[in-house]
Amino acid sequence: MEQTRRQEIRALLCERYWTLDELATRYLLPRRVIVNDLEHIARSVAPRQRLTILAPVCGACGFRFKDRTRFSDPSRCPRCKNEHLGPQRLRIR
Repeated sequence: MEQTRRQEIRALLCERYWTLDELATRYLLPRRVIVNDLEHIARSVAPRQRLTILAPVCGACGFRFKDRTRFSDPSRCPRCKNEHLGPQRLRIR
């Protein structure tokens, strides 16, 4: 039996950390479609598991985005306004 895209993404996220770009490239889909899938997956795995976000870090000032709940990548640092941020990584734990 074939899995749906969301089931495949869920299985991938159980194995290791993935970035939004890696998932979008793997499935040849726009990032917003993957974000929508991630929101659905986060609801479906709760409360037994949790979709965790390894926070991105600003390359210029070192600001770390704590307690991030959005699956889309932030566009810039709130402290120094730098747009060169490390990607956030996602995984199911």
